[in-house]
Amino acid sequence: MERPSGGPRYRISAIRPWASEGTDEAPQEVQTFFAGKEVDVADLEALAVSFGGQLENVVQGGGRAQGELAWRGHRFNLDLDPLP
Repeated sequence: MERPSGGPRYRISAIRPWASEGTDEAPQEVQTFFAGKEVDVADLEALAVSFGGQLENVVQGGGRAQGELAWRGHRFNLDLDPLP
């Protein structure tokens, strides 16, 4: 699915594994690669692919957004804080 470029920009502020992962911390390599990056939705999709993962979904609302990353059979939520 192709996503539009541009649009709101966000900073990736947290990476959290799904509860089904059985841990409350994402692997360090995921944290290091994604944390603090400034992206729009299209950038985030490209970033996920460059990491060997896939952006499954982005939910935007209430001035915040959350992305869903699939990587090596695992799932993570990416907290996205809006940039001015």
